[in-house]
Amino acid sequence: MVSPASSLSSLGSLGYAAPYSIPSSTPAQTDYWERYPAQGAAESNFIVPLNNGTLEVVNGTSLKVAETLSVGTTTGFVGVYISPNETLAAIVDGPSGTLTVVSLVTLKTLWTQTFVNSAGTTQYPCDIYWAPNGETMAVPMRLNGAVDAINAMTGNVTASASLPIASDPVMLTISSTGNMLGVELGNKTDVFYSFPSMTYLGHTDFSISTFTPTAGLFTPNGQYYLEVSSATNVVEVISTSTFDVVNTINLPASASPGLSEINITPDGDNAFVVMHGTPSTGGIIYLISLANVATATGPSGSIPLSTSIGIVIPITLQYATYLEDNVLLPPVAGQQG
Repeated sequence: MVSPASSLSSLGSLGYAAPYSIPSSTPAQTDYWERYPAQGAAESNFIVPLNNGTLEVVNGTSLKVAETLSVGTTTGFVGVYISPNETLAAIVDGPSGTLTVVSLVTLKTLWTQTFVNSAGTTQYPCDIYWAPNGETMAVPMRLNGAVDAINAMTGNVTASASLPIASDPVMLTISSTGNMLGVELGNKTDVFYSFPSMTYLGHTDFSISTFTPTAGLFTPNGQYYLEVSSATNVVEVISTSTFDVVNTINLPASASPGLSEINITPDGDNAFVVMHGTPSTGGIIYLISLANVATATGPSGSIPLSTSIGIVIPITLQYATYLEDNVLLPPVAGQQG
């Protein structure tokens, strides 16, 4: 992990202040880096979530560990989501059933809530999404068959939607307007609620036998919800007024089918989908024009990668140009574009 310096003109030869390395003896960090705002993020502190319930708080200037936080003791899912104003971090630990909010300025815990069932077992909060206004967050409770709306300042549950535990609520997304929530279920279904009231709006069943919903995205205008599958190269376009699949975008076949992420490009004109591929064949980033998302039969462009990829963090063109000119060219041993 590396930390961008505060001014492009002041950066060193590699464009970074210094590397921050995680010792190989520590459990691997989770894949929640894409939820940290890549541009304009405060440099005071950032958080490295480890899979053993530990979080290393790293000073963005010195790149030294400022503090170590513990939210659990069991190896398993730990995720971090930064608040819209970038002053707080919400930390969810599935095995321990805890949700914690920490100040990125003082490194003090504002509150912690533990979510367990009547038998004392974890409800397994397994994702978290902060509403754009910063007042509420949504969390799926995988082993409680529920999705909760939670007050971001107190940790109190303000509304809840019940689901069968077998439906396996695992991932969710809030629209940019903050009034609709989409939830990925393990039974090949997406379900939609008004937010933060958690009133049921509708659901979408996927008829493709190999389609496994893994990540969704509301288009900026809120008209559509784009869902990708971890098992096949297909993007389903869902109307947010009828919750019907109104278009299927078929991406080219690959030796290792499946998509790992969908996000919006910084210019807001395209969605990009990550086909993870394999280390030997490489992955691909496919672009989907948002202007034609309801009628497109395939991607509007693609970017081949030299290795398998899990996530892609979107950055501005100015930042990308700087990295290409000052970091990637000429090639530096051990680095890949």
